[in-house]
Amino acid sequence: MPKKEECPSPAEHKMHMCALKKNNMTDEMKKRSSNPKFVCGNCGAKANEASHVCKPQPM
Repeated sequence: MPKKEECPSPAEHKMHMCALKKNNMTDEMKKRSSNPKFVCGNCGAKANEASHVCKPQPM
């Protein structure tokens, strides 16, 4: 069983793309991914800013 990845920034996690998805906040997700430049190393979510994902990697 693969190890579950954890967010290195738990205080900010509630506004990361994976948390927004889990909470069905699709409008906020659309705003944060309209021009993606980063991808999350945990879940693969794409976002405009590195601060919008748990483990940002440039696209």
